[in-house]
Amino acid sequence: MRATLLLKLVVLVLSVIAVIYGISIVLQSNNADKHSNQPPATSNTITPGSKLTSAQPSAPHETEVASSSAPSIGKNPDTKEDTYQVAAKKSVQFLEEGNPAQSQIEMRVAIGMASEQGAPAAQLDVLRNMLMRIEYCKAGPEAMLAWLATSEAALVDTDVCGVVSIDRVRMKIEALVAMGKLQESWDESKNLLACFTKPGSAQMKEALALEQAIRIAGMAGANEQIANLETRLRATVEAGIALKTLQDPQLPLATLGTLAKMRGDCATAIKLYNQALEGFDINQWLREKRVAPWRLQVLALVAMDRVDCLRQVGQIERAKGSASVLSADLATALGEQDPLAMQAADQRDQILYAPMSP
Repeated sequence: MRATLLLKLVVLVLSVIAVIYGISIVLQSNNADKHSNQPPATSNTITPGSKLTSAQPSAPHETEVASSSAPSIGKNPDTKEDTYQVAAKKSVQFLEEGNPAQSQIEMRVAIGMASEQGAPAAQLDVLRNMLMRIEYCKAGPEAMLAWLATSEAALVDTDVCGVVSIDRVRMKIEALVAMGKLQESWDESKNLLACFTKPGSAQMKEALALEQAIRIAGMAGANEQIANLETRLRATVEAGIALKTLQDPQLPLATLGTLAKMRGDCATAIKLYNQALEGFDINQWLREKRVAPWRLQVLALVAMDRVDCLRQVGQIERAKGSASVLSADLATALGEQDPLAMQAADQRDQILYAPMSP
């Protein structure tokens, strides 16, 4: 009997142990299920100070920045986009800001890059012509003519009647005129006009060459040449306007206006002057001073001619207003002691303080 009791006790103990073991297994199983239902560490819930992980979509600008810093598929990361053109744009920007020295440096950099990158010869010549203009703006016509005599200035294209060559000759003529070398400029101008006897790609430059020739003919005393040149210029301008191919119309229109004024036709002259000077204000005069001083002088004299024409046709109040604005603009752009600014101030005073008719 004692043995039976002992056996029952052992069975009871084992049963208790089995129950405890079973309960522990169930608890562990429930705990595991609970963990499996929790969201992973890379959830879409963003708390203050937390960082996005790869499981979350990036913001658009972050994606762009990331893609831009790594080479894209099918694209050579070492390829550069016409770096010489970037340098040329910087050069133009510096020139418009009134810093021709830095503009000159950037343009030389652009020319060097273009040469290294195997740019077309025509493009190299365009850049050299831009450098020529910068030389004029930086140090005047004498410096530009001196630069033209250097090996750096040599053109690759030998076509003397090509667009690039014509641009160069026109600038050379402007420099000669500014230095008072009228006979040389007239000879160069006549040679230039011969380039337009046959139609070609340079035809778009004919109006500019003709108006320049008319100005020089007047200064050089070759007045017998002007009538024929005017007829050609008028036809070229009208065709250019109709076909929308007329480049830089200010000077051709201004020259036609001057010729009309010389014949006493101030009404036509005013109309042409208004077209040539449309949009000109202090900012435009300042820009002309920085990027095209050779053109500024011509247009300033044209603006004074317009004031005189307004006076002649009896539009006194308009003449007074135009004279006052022009005088102030040129004084600001060129300085009060500049000869053109002083001439405009004299004209203003004559109109404002002229004695009234009885």
